[in-house]
Amino acid sequence: MFEVTAIDERIMDRDIYLMNVVTEKEEECFDNSIGYSDDNNFMFMKIGSKYECKILLIGDQAKEENKEACKLFFTEEGLIKIGKCQFLKVYLGNEEYYILADEILFNDEDKYILFDFFRKDLLEVDGHISPMYI
Repeated sequence: MFEVTAIDERIMDRDIYLMNVVTEKEEECFDNSIGYSDDNNFMFMKIGSKYECKILLIGDQAKEENKEACKLFFTEEGLIKIGKCQFLKVYLGNEEYYILADEILFNDEDKYILFDFFRKDLLEVDGHISPMYI
């Protein structure tokens, strides 16, 4: 569960600032859902309201450890289908995130992958999936 603490609006996208109500971790999430759909987007989100959110990490799998890459640990659920895409549910510290499974190389024995992300996107809010993945 996340609480919206601020929203930075622009013409076709926005940044939504969330706080995890359990861990108190603050997240800055990019939302461009309005650019993909006039009626199936996240414009319903309001400052001070709480929502169940799935956050997508945008980036690339790293081949070796470096200062930008972080270890994303696999959850027991592993691959999850959301909308029309397959995602990997992962942990970064105590926080739960999702990454697109396409082009991620791993085997069943792996406990984690190295991943270099540059942005966090809203993937799903209260059961509403981002129109990019429907």
